[in-house]
Amino acid sequence: MTSCDAIKLADVTHAKLAEPLLCPRLEHCAIHRHPFFQDLGDQDLASLCQRSRLHTLEAGEMLCREGDRAERFFIVLSGSVKLFRVTDQGSERVLGSAGADEVLAEVAACSPDGRYPWYAQSLEPTRVRSFSGALLREMVAGRSDYMMNVMRYVAAAMSQTVEERTILTAQNARERLVQYLLSLVPGADRRNTGVVVELPLPKGLLASQLAMQPETLSRVLKELRNRGLIQVAQRQVTLLDRAGLQEFVG
Repeated sequence: MTSCDAIKLADVTHAKLAEPLLCPRLEHCAIHRHPFFQDLGDQDLASLCQRSRLHTLEAGEMLCREGDRAERFFIVLSGSVKLFRVTDQGSERVLGSAGADEVLAEVAACSPDGRYPWYAQSLEPTRVRSFSGALLREMVAGRSDYMMNVMRYVAAAMSQTVEERTILTAQNARERLVQYLLSLVPGADRRNTGVVVELPLPKGLLASQLAMQPETLSRVLKELRNRGLIQVAQRQVTLLDRAGLQEFVG
């Protein structure tokens, strides 16, 4: 089997089955491995997949818009998506991005009155699969163990949001960038040197996310390079002295 049978049957609205489909838990499938869905039963996962839709986006296409009802949630199969809001002055405020295997709007879709909290726009040719929010809510409402998992997941998401806001409260651009780079290091990685992190956004968009001008971002990156703290190759940053970075911003 090369793909989930439920995915093969997606969008076939009148398919009649002798017995319910079960999720095969394929190794490469990002759906059942995601923390939000890992406690769902095999039949529930298959039901979500059978009612999923594939979206193929060109660079710059919009996946969803801030304030619209969150009728569906998404998993990025390939490519990347920019998440942003529009200020009262009409300019974009980048909030982050999502790449392959990342899930979007699952919390909003789990709420009966959920709304998308941002615009989601493809940064490059991107493939996304969307799932029914109504079906997800029905599953969560019917199982207390699912509800507990959702509560744990939402608590972790709120903790991540607090961390992101903490970065933005740093007084100067240098502190914001250093704290951001350190936040990209996996929690289990304790190395002081040779730690490689990938910037999830192009530098211009990353500058917007960190509330600074692109030229300021370039200047701070150069300063950190000149001090021997990092190396930069395109969107790949190598931390040469992790402890030094931490000391650099106090």
